[in-house]
Amino acid sequence: MQSEAPQKKSTGLLVGGWVAALIGAIVLAAGGTGIWADTQRDANGYFSANAHQYQSGTRAIATESITVGSAVPTWLAGNVRLDVSGDKPVFVGIARKATVDAYLAGVAYAEATNLELDPFKVTYVNHAGAADPGRPADQLFWEATSSGTTAPVTWKLRSGKWSIVVMNTDGSRDVSASIAVGVKVPAILWAGIGLAAFGGALLAAAGLMFRTRSRSYRRAKTAAALAG
Repeated sequence: MQSEAPQKKSTGLLVGGWVAALIGAIVLAAGGTGIWADTQRDANGYFSANAHQYQSGTRAIATESITVGSAVPTWLAGNVRLDVSGDKPVFVGIARKATVDAYLAGVAYAEATNLELDPFKVTYVNHAGAADPGRPADQLFWEATSSGTTAPVTWKLRSGKWSIVVMNTDGSRDVSASIAVGVKVPAILWAGIGLAAFGGALLAAAGLMFRTRSRSYRRAKTAAALAG
């Protein structure tokens, strides 16, 4: 019975060491990825995707609901930048999804769904309508807007359900624009450093467990040899 306690302790150290080593390696890799990602930002601190063309014969292109605050904390995600350009002046605006739906009710517009960036693919759901939305810049509900043949817009992420809308500045049909999305993650470097440090500590703890088990095993083996 007396020999069972050291054996259980040895087994516990072995299992605990491997668990700590596995978690530590995963966390360290995540931290290293965060540190590496910080080097991929542009001069303004944004991670930017390639520009893609969006077009519709309707009066507007609106995204499906974009929910902020559930999967990604707003403090971590930071700001979003949209680099929008067109052959003719375009308007880009960001507003609450419910408000956008009310504004475009009765207007012919295309809703962009199932967006995939690599390779790029977007599915449009067309909504019929005959109403004239007028000049979108005249509306007061937008959280962030920009207009022109080159229309970059930045927006501080806030919790809620949102939609991004692209229109011609006069609200006419045949909308076509090139859009590139950028995201600024101000905490990514410190998050990466923190994760890397925590992962390193777990690996160090695993190494200590393995060494402690090894010493205990040698002492137990020596004691057994002397007893024999």
